[in-house]
Amino acid sequence: MDKRGIAGIIVLVILLGCFFQFSRMDGFLKLDYFRNLNFVPQNILQGTHTQGEKEKYLILYDPRDVPSVFANHRLAWLLEQQKKEAVSCSIYEDTAVDASYRGVLLVASNWNKTVVLPKLADYAAQGGTVAFMMHPEVEAGVGVPDICQEMAGFAVAGGQKSVLGIRLHTDFLFAGKGFSFGEGTQYHTDTLSVTLQDDDVVHITALDGSPLLWEHAYGQGKCLFYNGAVRDDKTNIGVLTAMLAHCGEDSIYPVVGTKLFFIDDFPAPVPEGNFDKIYNELHVDTADFFRHIWWPFMRECADKYSLKYTGLIIESYGDQVKGPFVPTQGRQARDNLIVYGRELLDMGGELGLHGYNHQSLAPAGYNQDELDYVPWESKEDMVESLQELRRYIKSAYPDYDFQSYVPPSDILSPEGHEAVKEVFPELKVYSSLFDGLYSERGYYQDFGRNADGTYEIPRFTSGYAPDRQNMWENISVINYIGVFSHFVHPDELFYEESKDLTWAMMVQGFHNFLAEINDRFGWLRPVTDSECVAYFADYLDMDYRVTREQDKLILNCWNYHYPLRFVLRSSKEIAEVTGGSARKIGDDAYMIETEKPETIIQWKEKAK
Repeated sequence: MDKRGIAGIIVLVILLGCFFQFSRMDGFLKLDYFRNLNFVPQNILQGTHTQGEKEKYLILYDPRDVPSVFANHRLAWLLEQQKKEAVSCSIYEDTAVDASYRGVLLVASNWNKTVVLPKLADYAAQGGTVAFMMHPEVEAGVGVPDICQEMAGFAVAGGQKSVLGIRLHTDFLFAGKGFSFGEGTQYHTDTLSVTLQDDDVVHITALDGSPLLWEHAYGQGKCLFYNGAVRDDKTNIGVLTAMLAHCGEDSIYPVVGTKLFFIDDFPAPVPEGNFDKIYNELHVDTADFFRHIWWPFMRECADKYSLKYTGLIIESYGDQVKGPFVPTQGRQARDNLIVYGRELLDMGGELGLHGYNHQSLAPAGYNQDELDYVPWESKEDMVESLQELRRYIKSAYPDYDFQSYVPPSDILSPEGHEAVKEVFPELKVYSSLFDGLYSERGYYQDFGRNADGTYEIPRFTSGYAPDRQNMWENISVINYIGVFSHFVHPDELFYEESKDLTWAMMVQGFHNFLAEINDRFGWLRPVTDSECVAYFADYLDMDYRVTREQDKLILNCWNYHYPLRFVLRSSKEIAEVTGGSARKIGDDAYMIETEKPETIIQWKEKAK
């Protein structure tokens, strides 16, 4: 062999060595350069402060009754979120009631002690709206005041009883008409046995037909009656919002207007071998199920139902809670992180944080026995585990900022909260659960902004085949704040809760659920968790004033960056919108999106 041939062989060996070294270092997996992609339209601060009073509501409550005090607090908080004013007064005081109030909300059951009942009757007769938001006490020898029965259009027909479920007969909660649930659940409401008048409009009943919410015309105004009790959970937040929205005519309030979808434990290590349930139905091993069946299905659903996934990474499924924390061994988990993560980002999704492992960041006392988890001994151990997680994900995505965190099993202690922020100072948003049982020690959130500038954006429902109560929770929360927030896990087919479900059943349940969400709430814009922060920050920071004229409604907004969304409740037809757009989202509901600081909604003239 001549010198030229030997040189060629040497060059080939060097090139092959470089090739295999580049491959060993995941070079081919990371050829794409990933930074955070922001799909929120860029904009500058808009609008200037407009003079005018905020819309004002009077809340009458009983300071001697705990449920009434709770209801007063909940309503005042809700009105504050909507940038409206709440004036709270005791039912034992002789309070002024005048036309400056958009509505009067009676959140007390002791009607016989309510001093201003005659004033409420005058207020409604002259065009105001009175909302009775708790049914009255019925005691032996003490009747319900006649004036209240006349105003609200009912007669007492018996004592209290417990009724099951709900049925929505109208779009009182927009996009809810025709919905019902309750069979096979424990969703009960304490209600009063009543007889209604023929001209009452019944909006909501229990499954047995017992009226739960109705409307009665009174003089030039109206009365709303919620024949239940303010629940100690958040499931009736949509009912409260809808009652506020039906005070007066042409009511309008801001919403976020977003649709979020989370995949917990993704990307994550994939179990090796066969899982009998999968193999018997689909004849593939576990790795092939995730790669060739589950993930293509999820990508198909993202396209079909307009979803943007936020995937929450874990490094290990081990139960280690004491350092040193061992990096995940072998290539498979790392390859999954890069391949699945890259494909998720290519779809416009987001990579977020779940944990080094699936042990919730909490000391003993956070339901670990029930979950078969191991408590952490110290915040320092939590920090060390998260430092290993940071090393792991940054080795694959060195230029990517991880801005979203979801706690494993939706449990997070104050120490864990501090540990996450210490290791990931770039974090923007925590997402856990909106509601749940205290005994489960979950990290339950309201929508909000923390003192350090991070945000709380909860999830509401979960699973591939949600039940009807889950749909009710979505209807309720979307009426409240205009957010859909759902999550799944890749391995739910393995769960004990899924033992009676096949993959085919889960696929059909998922399609049914997402199709119904899109049919009812197709106006929601898909976002990732950190993208939602931009719209939610505007929801918190913006302000607005409303001017109502005979032929139009004028909406002036300021202190915002991106197009704002509002829900407008009106029986009128819109002729045109200047400075924004309108979309009908219910029988008497529109979604208004602003394009300019002043949006003018012109009404159609009524046919003569």
